[in-house]
Order: sequence, then structure tokens, then C-alpha cells
Amino acid sequence: MTKKTLQLIATVALAAGFGFTTVTANAADTNSQSTDASVTLTPGDGTGTHDGAVSLTAAPDLAFGTHKVTGKADNFDITSGSGITTNNGSTNKDAKGGAVEVVNSGSDAGWNVTVAASDFTDKTDPSNVKTLLGATIDLKGTPETDNADVDGKTDNTLKPATIGIAAAGVGATTTVTPGEANAVPVLTAAAGNGYGTWRNQINDATLNIAGGNAAGTYSSSLTWTIANTPSTQA
Repeated sequence: MTKKTLQLIATVALAAGFGFTTVTANAADTNSQSTDASVTLTPGDGTGTHDGAVSLTAAPDLAFGTHKVTGKADNFDITSGSGITTNNGSTNKDAKGGAVEVVNSGSDAGWNVTVAASDFTDKTDPSNVKTLLGATIDLKGTPETDNADVDGKTDNTLKPATIGIAAAGVGATTTVTPGEANAVPVLTAAAGNGYGTWRNQINDATLNIAGGNAAGTYSSSLTWTIANTPSTQA
């Protein structure tokens, strides 16, 4: 028998030996350990009044169009995309028209968005400035959020932001009276609420006017303000 043949037989025998080897696991030999996982989140950046984590990222422009004077009280309705558009100064340029949007990147402080409007005036003739009589603006909004729960579904009642003092998840109308000094709360969150992205989505708005107005081109400036102080309006 040659050396080459012996080596081949030895190799086959070794492989066969492994083929008949049986390894059994004893349950008593197993063990387990508990370990920890952790993460620390710090507030992000923003432009809030008191806490940089809160930002007002979108607010709407309102164009109520052209109408004939009737001599009586009247109202003019507009909708999102048809008179209600996103202001050019909004940082979220892709916001749907009518969105009053807040991004809270981790602040525990409550926050409040208010809106105030100046008088509607026609300054075409500086010597004869006209003011629109009896004007009020109704902003009809619905609370929305981009936040998702564990199932990937949104829930606008979970640590919510609300429209003024409305219940969580409930739509509401905010009425703004131009020329009044007091701003009106339009979206608010109590301390410990309103994390992430929240909106008062204003899809309908109405301008109401009294009778007896003169013809003219009137404009008003709306000021939307966010502060890290929840509304205390009852």
C-alpha cells in the first residue's frame, strides 16, 4: 500500500468518526443576562420667544376677492387654495394653504400662537383714508399633526395642541376683530403637550362686514405670534 493510499484512508476514517459524533445540549447549562439600552434627546433649534426649540413655521395670507357693494351687511367666503395661501415668509414653503404650523423639537414648555389684525383701510387717497366698517374674520380650522404613534397612525388627541380652548382633536372657529388690541389664541399647547409638528389647518375663512361701507380696496395686516406661554383664556 502506498503512502498516498494510507493518507486517503486515514482521511475517510476521520470524517466517518465525526459523522457518528452526537452533541447534546443540557438545559441546565444555558444562561441569560439582562442589559440596558439608553438614549438622550436634547431640544433642537427653533425661533421661539423663550425656548429655541419652538418655531412658527407657516401662516396664511387671506385674499377675499372683489365684490359689489350692496349697502347691507355682507360676508365673503374663501377656501384653502382659493383665497387662502401660504405666506411667503413661512419657513415651510410646502405647507398647505391655511396652515398655522408649529414645530416643537423637544421643549417641555407650553406654547401659544395668537393672531391680531389691523383695521382694514383704503389708503389709495392719503387725504381720504377709509376704514372698513364692522369687519370680523372667521377662521374655521381643524387640528392636525404629523406625529405618529407606535402603529404609525396619527392621533391629534395624544399630548395635543388645540385650537384656542377647544377640546383636543376638535375643530373650531377663531374670530378676529381687526383693530382690536387683544390678540386671539389660534393654536395652543399646555406644558408637557404639543411636541412635534402641529397645525391649525384653516380650510375656510369668512370676512364679515357691516352695511354702509364705501367702495375701495381695503387691506389689513395680520400678525401671527408664537410664545412659550400657554393661553390662559377661559
